[in-house]
Amino acid sequence: MLDRNVSEAAVEPAEEQGEIPMLKAYLEAVVSSLHGATDSAPPGVVEPALAPQRVFDTLTNREFCYLSKTRVAPYRANVLGVVAEAQRRGVPVHFFYDLGGGYHASTQPGREDLSFDVGLAELLVLGQISAFAARATRFHPPGVRFSLVIDNMCALLINDIPLASTLGYCGRLRGLIQEFRCDDMVDVLVESEHISVDDFERVQAEAVAHAGPIEVTRKQHDNVERFLGRVCDPAEAAERTRRYQAVIDASERLLEPLISGVHMTQRATETTLCFRPFPGADSRIQCGEVVLTTNAKQKLYPILMTSSNRPDYACRRYRFLELLSPAIPHVTYAEPIPREHADPDAT
Repeated sequence: MLDRNVSEAAVEPAEEQGEIPMLKAYLEAVVSSLHGATDSAPPGVVEPALAPQRVFDTLTNREFCYLSKTRVAPYRANVLGVVAEAQRRGVPVHFFYDLGGGYHASTQPGREDLSFDVGLAELLVLGQISAFAARATRFHPPGVRFSLVIDNMCALLINDIPLASTLGYCGRLRGLIQEFRCDDMVDVLVESEHISVDDFERVQAEAVAHAGPIEVTRKQHDNVERFLGRVCDPAEAAERTRRYQAVIDASERLLEPLISGVHMTQRATETTLCFRPFPGADSRIQCGEVVLTTNAKQKLYPILMTSSNRPDYACRRYRFLELLSPAIPHVTYAEPIPREHADPDAT
């Protein structure tokens, strides 16, 4: 069940649909930026002592970070230190960027399966990295290196997601990186390739257990269901929520020796700076599917579709085999449904 993707009938031939010129133009721009971004920004003239601050300013620019200048201040010292050390050694600045457990949550739990495909989300992540790299290289000529961290052991231990499925996703992600010639600055760090179930059991056994009762909100329950890909009762939602924190804590401890640079996440935490996975994002791509939609001015832009906002859109999926990698089976166009026509019983 877990590996079944959208049926062929749900994906329309691109040339038969009216949205195609707009979608194609958008995707062509993304692909073009991937092919040319790192070559279009020659090093600038900047004092070496100022380079770490310039890299930090670029990283926390609104294009890549949703936090205000005040809120990024706590992360400054760590980033400056990592960049300064990369300067001293004459090597790229290394960033470790969390991209989830190796799959995308269901946008319609119980009706649509989990997805182990790469798609528009991963393509846009590469675009963001390429754009940032082009600018950072102006101040630090050796450039940057990104390791995309996939915590698929967490997916296994929290939601029973088979490693074979998440490793399939990782293989497709590595193929996408190579196909778009980003492998000189992007690689994939897969948790299960370094850490075992026994390692988790050892670390969790060393931790102090907190077995008190747990109350799960409706929002938390919905989140559990989207990552399971099916509906579940409150007792199961509570158990998986309890399991989540213990496993995540163990994962952070086990991955720490492997993360030697700047650790970033899609949503900021107390210890990790955020990095937008796609333009305008302040969300995590693994929570659903990144799709293209239009605003009131008919301008195309990406959004994250989850089980929460799925009823607000009518979706159509298209292939762009000649433009995109064969690893990307479709791109989804999400047309907003006028509120007066929305189905109040839709889920």
